[in-house]
Amino acid sequence: MNIRSVLYILGILTSTLGCMMLFPAIFNFIKHENEWTIFASTGIIIFFIGMTIILAFKSKELKIGNKETFLLTFLSWFILASISALPFYLSNLNLSYTDSFFEATSGITTTGSTIIKDLNDASAGLLLWRSILQWLGGIGIIVMAVAALPLLHISGLQLFFSEQKEGTDKLKESVKKIATSIIIIYGALTIICALFLKIAGMPFFDSICHAMTTLATGGYSTQNNSIAHYNSSLIELIIITGMILASLPFILFVKSLNNINHLIFDSQVKNFILLILISIFIMTLWLHYKIDIDIFKATRIAAFNVISIITGTGYSTSDFTQWGSFAIALLFIFMFVGGCTGSTTGGIKIFRLQILFKVIVQQIKKIIKPHQVINISYEKSTLEDKTILSILSLIFLFIFTTLLVAAILCFLGIDILSSLSAAATAIAVVGPGLSNEIGPSGNFSQFPDAAKWTLSLAMIIGRIEFFAVLILFIPSFWRK
Repeated sequence: MNIRSVLYILGILTSTLGCMMLFPAIFNFIKHENEWTIFASTGIIIFFIGMTIILAFKSKELKIGNKETFLLTFLSWFILASISALPFYLSNLNLSYTDSFFEATSGITTTGSTIIKDLNDASAGLLLWRSILQWLGGIGIIVMAVAALPLLHISGLQLFFSEQKEGTDKLKESVKKIATSIIIIYGALTIICALFLKIAGMPFFDSICHAMTTLATGGYSTQNNSIAHYNSSLIELIIITGMILASLPFILFVKSLNNINHLIFDSQVKNFILLILISIFIMTLWLHYKIDIDIFKATRIAAFNVISIITGTGYSTSDFTQWGSFAIALLFIFMFVGGCTGSTTGGIKIFRLQILFKVIVQQIKKIIKPHQVINISYEKSTLEDKTILSILSLIFLFIFTTLLVAAILCFLGIDILSSLSAAATAIAVVGPGLSNEIGPSGNFSQFPDAAKWTLSLAMIIGRIEFFAVLILFIPSFWRK
């Protein structure tokens, strides 16, 4: 185990996070809010701590292998969440460190769950910090790492692949070029989204914050009632577009620079769009015929909130906990879906669901024709058995972990609906739950501290996916 390499890279990420704290500091200073000193002092201290680690563990022979990669993946998320919690803890909101860690973890994992009861009590800098965390957590920090590691003559692909497994192996371009392209595309989409939101009537500050959380599919808003605050169909349409784009494989955006067909004709993208359309149609019919909402209004409400849940963004324009049991059950299923692999979304992902469906079809065909050899292919390539097994195992772990977390929450005295939806929203990094307490109109502040720590860990596990965490607890992994 090359601990020096791990600490060196953690130093880079830490110092980067310290620098990012200066943005809300500057904004608070301009707004004449006293909390600018908190961000400034904390950011400077964190930056110098990171630089100290960099200088202490810098080496010409830095190398990183599989062991270091898995350890780095987990530690980076946990440590960065711990550091990101400091501005919340030191702010005027009087939050405990448990609440601060929960809020920061929810931000940097792009979950979007919150413990802040009234966002009006938070300073503009703190609201900006929440958005920055989600923007970085989407793909920013990971892409930064991928861009930096090749310059250090070490393999940055491994850290990138631990987050974006499927589809990236087909790319022959250099890691540096891919990472640079992703940074540019991600930043450009954020700027474009902010610009359109401003033109649509959203205040400048709000447009910046919502653009960052939209492209990160994070869902943190600057308003207590989320996007419903603006009551604008144009703003909702812009955010819908942003959520869908952020749910597509960013690698395909890079490839589409040369040929747009890579994006248009990708099977994952086509199935994702088809799923969205079918889901909106079903929910629209339910809202119209069962809840008695005008068909056009029902379509508008269904489109925004369904896409928000499927993509794991977590914005809302309506309190969907009041839509009835069928709608809640459907939204619960949507929580697990997520977007495409290689996107900023959480969840199981469309690619894996495609493979699961193919496996089911394969097994049915084998029952009918036991002696027939039936291979599973994807994009004209035959999948290896180990790949299929890995995908099925991850889906099982996804569901099992959700049920386990829900059981723990029930043990802590939380009702079954809140427990199940809280577990699902944490593992799938969605945001709001499906009960009145933790739905769009509620928050997680009333949960006991033990539940908040459980959900915080679940967010991290769900964000980096399960094998990267489980492998750390296998003794043979640590043996030479």
